[in-house]
Amino acid sequence: MSSIRLLTASQNNRLFSAYLRLPRFYASQAKDAATEESSSATTAADSDLPVTFVEDEDLQAAREARIEQLRNKSRLLPQHRNMLHNQLPYEGSQSWIHETVKYKRTMLGRYGLEGSKVDPRICFPTKQEALEKTEYERVAFPKTLQQMMAENKKSKEEQVARIRAREEDVAKKMEKLDKWVSDLNARVAKKEAEARAAKDRKDRLVEEVRRHFGFRIDPRDERFQEMLAQKEKEDRKKVKEAKRKEKELKMMEKLKKRTADLEDDGSKGSPADAEDDEKK
Repeated sequence: MSSIRLLTASQNNRLFSAYLRLPRFYASQAKDAATEESSSATTAADSDLPVTFVEDEDLQAAREARIEQLRNKSRLLPQHRNMLHNQLPYEGSQSWIHETVKYKRTMLGRYGLEGSKVDPRICFPTKQEALEKTEYERVAFPKTLQQMMAENKKSKEEQVARIRAREEDVAKKMEKLDKWVSDLNARVAKKEAEARAAKDRKDRLVEEVRRHFGFRIDPRDERFQEMLAQKEKEDRKKVKEAKRKEKELKMMEKLKKRTADLEDDGSKGSPADAEDDEKK
């Protein structure tokens, strides 16, 4: 019985020893495999190194461009974004306008010597441009500054004089305004009186024609129209005669007054001479 137990113990010791040796075995095997794999990878990498390096650079550049695009949250165009950051909008010429002197001078003044990349000598005119500008100023502005100032002063003085004369004329006319208004009212009243008189005369003539016939007659009747025309003609003669008599009375009054004045002055002139003078 004791021999069986010893056998069992010896077997257990051998198994335990083998178990302890297993990790070392597997570790060495794994180490060898890793060494072989790394050596094979190093060999492959050494053989493909130029191609892999170029591809990595392209991928890195694309990645950087993608990151820069995602970083631009403003959605502005490149030229507008450059202007926002106080930089030159375009790196190179994009149009014929960018080659003009005016555009280059503008860029130089806005972004400076370093930012604009423009030769500052472009801001100064050439000899031909200076000659053309001098000729233009000679033709467009032939007078000197002193002459233009003198003419401007004279023009202002004349304008002030015209305004003053206009104001004086308006003031004089304002003084006569009341008289003009009264004269206008008198003329209007005279016209209205004449119109009323003409209407009354017309009504009177119509009534006389009706009394002439002795019965009511249509004013559109030919007999009525003929008689009315005859009455109007007679009335015009009467009015004309009345005006003539009135004019003669006025003339006589003037002659009497002139005669009295001549007598007072000791003049020997006759009333006939006075009448001839009045006619003249």
